[in-house]
Amino acid sequence: MILERFSHSGIQSFKKCPAQFKYRYINQIYKKDEGIEAFLGKRVHESIEYLYTQVKSSVAPLADEVFKLHRSLWKEKWHDRVAIVYRDKTARDYFHLGEKCLARFYRLNYPFDDNVIANEHEMVFLLDQDESYKIKGIVDRLDHDGTGNWEIHDYKTGKRAMSQNDADKDHQLALYQIGLMAEVKEFKSIKLIWHFIQQGIRVESIRTMAALRKVIDETKKTIDIIRDTFNKNGEFHPKKSMLCNWCYYWEECPAQSGTNPYIKS
Repeated sequence: MILERFSHSGIQSFKKCPAQFKYRYINQIYKKDEGIEAFLGKRVHESIEYLYTQVKSSVAPLADEVFKLHRSLWKEKWHDRVAIVYRDKTARDYFHLGEKCLARFYRLNYPFDDNVIANEHEMVFLLDQDESYKIKGIVDRLDHDGTGNWEIHDYKTGKRAMSQNDADKDHQLALYQIGLMAEVKEFKSIKLIWHFIQQGIRVESIRTMAALRKVIDETKKTIDIIRDTFNKNGEFHPKKSMLCNWCYYWEECPAQSGTNPYIKS
């Protein structure tokens, strides 16, 4: 059913551009296109997931083994609809950036003695136990020390690290904390942790119940706005910005014409 479940990425899509949200989540127009930044992020995530899976089952793989996997995944999953917006960059530049990210992550986190219990942990949960507000998400990594202390980890490969102030206001991991609290019931603490891999920066945040309440209320309000718009007239208007350079719905969008000229593949 359309608009039955929501994700953080979907809600953010609506806030950035309602028209893009409509094409992707309501009309369900799926495109093979993806930006090189997203492609890079997926390959780095997969390589780190492999690293911690190996750690859980045996011993930490050598850095060269992780690099080899990255090269293999890049070659296997590359396709001709990967778009590069920045004209002075090539696919090779981004491949090497991925290697640098993995090298830095390996160096900063070795010997990988974290209490990892899950990679790519999928969750579906309700806000205020209300079936009308069902949220889905995937946690990059979940740690637990065995005594009730939990950590929710998220890997970011973008150019900019999040400030502490922005981290304390971020909704994504706060929503995952709400989902985790519904799963585990009893806990001592839950810490939210972002790894900004390009910069080698780790940012942490601990939320109060009041802060989580605010996230719940704001998320429910946005979901209500989306549903009201859909039920009343279905007019999800485009919102032009620099982000249009990375959008693959130019052919559908009334604010644009033709194909996206900023994208080369």
